[in-house]
Amino acid sequence: MAEEKKENTAKINKEKQERLKAKTEVADKDDQIKTESPEVLRTKLSNKNSDYVFRLQKELEKQGKLSSEEAAAKVNELLPEIVVAQRHGQPANGLYMASPVIKAGQILHPEVKPKTIYDIPFWQRAVDNVLLWVALFMGMYGLLGLFNTKNTSGQNGILSTLVMSIFFGLFMAKYYEWIMPRDKQGKRVKISWMKIVGLFVLLFVAMVIILAISNLPFLKLINPVLPGVVYLIIAAVAFGGRYLFRKKYDITTAAFGPTPTRR
Repeated sequence: MAEEKKENTAKINKEKQERLKAKTEVADKDDQIKTESPEVLRTKLSNKNSDYVFRLQKELEKQGKLSSEEAAAKVNELLPEIVVAQRHGQPANGLYMASPVIKAGQILHPEVKPKTIYDIPFWQRAVDNVLLWVALFMGMYGLLGLFNTKNTSGQNGILSTLVMSIFFGLFMAKYYEWIMPRDKQGKRVKISWMKIVGLFVLLFVAMVIILAISNLPFLKLINPVLPGVVYLIIAAVAFGGRYLFRKKYDITTAAFGPTPTRR
């Protein structure tokens, strides 16, 4: 009985090794195909795939007004995956789930994946957020100044407002990285609610300290309360600057969120 069990185990292990060897050989063959020249790959196309490639190239010339050489170069980029799929019994129209006409349009007009905060450098997020908070705080104090010209004790000076805007901007630029971190593979990593609460407590304490320091009596000369209209002008400049900055660097993430606002 033990001998029979031992033979069965050896047989199973042998079958596993054979399957692994066959799988490795297939993978090696696929990798080899990817290194072959376009000229060689074209000779390996089946009649069906050869017709697909021919019609695709003609559609690229027609739709994109490309020369035959330019169209051929774009088709050549697809040949390795077409031949690999062909080896596994999948024709080109099944691989791309599109006719040559549709595939040509997809090649000429590729869909651009919307940016998320993880695709935008920190310095761009920082500038974007700082300009936003400058516009918000300056606009708020500008409106307060217009409707309350006699009593300015409740308003912050220009320096306090700028420092607070910069602090909020830098904090929010880093905020989503802290509460929604990603690992090296780009997958979300969960963090505790205590950490999130701690971050907001830190924000509140830092804001109080910043305001207390900037409102010290000896800083009054460089931290005056300006007329409301001046705050509103600064707010308009910051808002316009932010619009131009986002347009230049194609920043489409929402102001208070990590997701794109448009496609």
